[in-house]
Amino acid sequence: MVNRDLELYMESLEDEPFFENFTTEQMNLLENKARFHQYNKGQVLFFQSDPRTYSYYLLKGLVKLESVAYQGDFSYIDFIEKQTFFPYGSVFGKKEYTYDATATTDIDILLIPNDILEEILHVNIAQLRYMYSQITKNLNFLEKRLQVTTRSSAYERVQFVLALWQYDMAKPYKDGNIIQYPLTINELAAVAGTTRETASRVIHDLKEEERISFKRKAIYYLDPQYFEDMLQ
Repeated sequence: MVNRDLELYMESLEDEPFFENFTTEQMNLLENKARFHQYNKGQVLFFQSDPRTYSYYLLKGLVKLESVAYQGDFSYIDFIEKQTFFPYGSVFGKKEYTYDATATTDIDILLIPNDILEEILHVNIAQLRYMYSQITKNLNFLEKRLQVTTRSSAYERVQFVLALWQYDMAKPYKDGNIIQYPLTINELAAVAGTTRETASRVIHDLKEEERISFKRKAIYYLDPQYFEDMLQ
């Protein structure tokens, strides 16, 4: 990434919600101490149990978070989209990361040293309040995700994951919503804890009902209300 790209990102960062409470001096400190990286699709940002040296702010692309249980089974899969800070648990929290982070697409990302961020938060109460509100929002989302595990029907779990993805990542598009990332049937099945065959069958049925269009680079929600009702 060339220096001009860095300058453009820094010019726009202060207008994004996460950075609105930072003072000019604190933004200058970030510009001097933080690091900008570009990762190609498939590259690992960090592994589960690595020392938590940095927090991250995703500028472009999509990142997959994956936690692996000791017996080798996947226990948690989630996605982080652009203009998102993560992981909140690395601030004043555990000394190690609790999941792997992998670039699902090519990404641009800001690496913020945890000691610098914690230094800022000790004096920036407004930012601390903002981050607490985001943690509360994330906890509400995780509570909804826990409902997936209570459903014995794999077919229902797949539909529920699609509803969660709409809630978490979809943006308005024409008469419906769109997730403009290359999520796959295999990833849908893994999050739902089922087979690719079951996930494919659900997508086929939802297409027949004209509720969804699942493309290689995007998911179109043609009937958003159908999925919203699942989360009520």
